[in-house]
Amino acid sequence: MRSLHDLRDEMLAVAQGTRPVLPVQSVTDGESVSGLLGVLTPANRALMQLIATERPETVSRLAQLANRAQPNVSRALQDLAKHGLVRLVHDGMKIRPEILIR
Repeated sequence: MRSLHDLRDEMLAVAQGTRPVLPVQSVTDGESVSGLLGVLTPANRALMQLIATERPETVSRLAQLANRAQPNVSRALQDLAKHGLVRLVHDGMKIRPEILIR
């Protein structure tokens, strides 16, 4: 799986004309770049910002901070984790979200 840093470098090289434009390649498990961009909705970016600034101890606490339903936040976090943007750390019965990129 390529990192976001690698993708950024590739896009810069294409923009500078030092690398040819290649067909869209998968990011992870068959997900296209559009899949990655699709997960970066304003609501999900707000969740990532809350994780980075508030460092909630649980998904439930993150849902409270975001004023969103916990199942909705859990689904969003699973999508973000699938794309390598957050990590869900299991600690007994608790799940703590951690941001992987800023």
